[in-house]
Amino acid sequence: MKWPTNKTYFYCQKHDFTTWQQQVHAHAELFRARDEQTWLLFDTDSYQFSVLFFALLAAKKSIVLPQNGQPEQLAQCLQQADAFTGNAENTHADVVFDQYITVEHVQNTAINIDEHTAIRFFTSGSSGLPKAIDKTFAQLLIEVKELEQQFANQMQHTMMVATVSHQHIYGLLFKVLWPLHSGRDICFNSFDYPEHLLHFINQQSDAHDFVVISSPAYYHRLVQDNVLVAIKHKIRCLFSSGGPLKPAAAMQLASQLGDAPIEVLGSTETGGIAWRNQNTHSHWQAFSAIKLKLDELQRLIISSPYVDNGQWYQTDDRVQLLANNEFNLLGRADRIVKIEEKRCSLDEICARVNQSDWVVDSYVLLLQHHLSAGKRDEIAAVLVLTEQGEQALAQLGKFKFSQALKTHLKAFFEPLVIPRKYRYLTELPYNSQGKLNKAQLEKLFD
Repeated sequence: MKWPTNKTYFYCQKHDFTTWQQQVHAHAELFRARDEQTWLLFDTDSYQFSVLFFALLAAKKSIVLPQNGQPEQLAQCLQQADAFTGNAENTHADVVFDQYITVEHVQNTAINIDEHTAIRFFTSGSSGLPKAIDKTFAQLLIEVKELEQQFANQMQHTMMVATVSHQHIYGLLFKVLWPLHSGRDICFNSFDYPEHLLHFINQQSDAHDFVVISSPAYYHRLVQDNVLVAIKHKIRCLFSSGGPLKPAAAMQLASQLGDAPIEVLGSTETGGIAWRNQNTHSHWQAFSAIKLKLDELQRLIISSPYVDNGQWYQTDDRVQLLANNEFNLLGRADRIVKIEEKRCSLDEICARVNQSDWVVDSYVLLLQHHLSAGKRDEIAAVLVLTEQGEQALAQLGKFKFSQALKTHLKAFFEPLVIPRKYRYLTELPYNSQGKLNKAQLEKLFD
């Protein structure tokens, strides 16, 4: 297949599409000259990453994408690759990005890509080691076309800006492939702080509105002091993925910026499953390419062109199916546990904890104690308090405060499954992709 020649403008290095195209062809020649077939690609610069990514595709090389550039992560992933390209500390690159090489004779020549090229992602596995997820470029392209079909009408004459990493599937799809395929302008800078994004947008002309691509963790912080309110007339829409956005935060963003983010539900394994905008609809709407059914435990099973040619794939999400290919999330099946033979959902307990006026966010977890007489399990909770909650904690002390929370929960649960231990943080430890660091929370109870 030929990669489309839609004219994207890159506001980071101020490169036009023709320059990018020439650099892709030039780097592809470097890769073709090498015997290695499978390449580990990590580059912190999104523009350089995009050039190297498409150059590898053009050279018909397989690609391995690590989660991050930490030395141990790269060392583990390099075991599944023949060579390394990009930039990273303590890791030698066999091919690096070179901004000065171009191939003049291929100006305006489309990039030939083998759509069956293998791309291996890594995501957190249950064993603690990175889990490999294999895709083809064709599967990624199908998803990009689905996104364009669903959301293009509200994205005319916009520039896409992002706070998420291109190394993960969400960032790769939304920050790199989608704007390149559709010809939308893109700023490849990474905006770690809302103030940086505000400054950038204020510098641009009025010719553009903006599409913001971010994560729940970013939005949950943003609503507390939303500096983007000053430029809300320039923000056309927001996207969020990595986990559900809390309803209170979604409604606050709708009030502050004029609309809630469009949330996309999915994973590295499944790709995008469904979307919603809590300002207009609380249910999840499956994308048109997705078919849904349930197993006996109400776990969602999907048929998707992004997963093994449409074979049915069982997720760990428990859902309630509705009409018109919509559904409600009920929590994770792997978050259902037994305490002394009493079956309970940690997600349901978490939802009830969050209903307290004292709690803005929480995570409920199972602690397993290995004793000489056997194993003892108990439930614990990590809480982020509202201002009212912080005042109550200061006035009552930890013991009476936790007793009051337990009284609140007794209206819903048997005493056996009510959290016994509590820890308090100013915010839960989400990473840039909106994933919760659960190991860090478990250590609070050591």
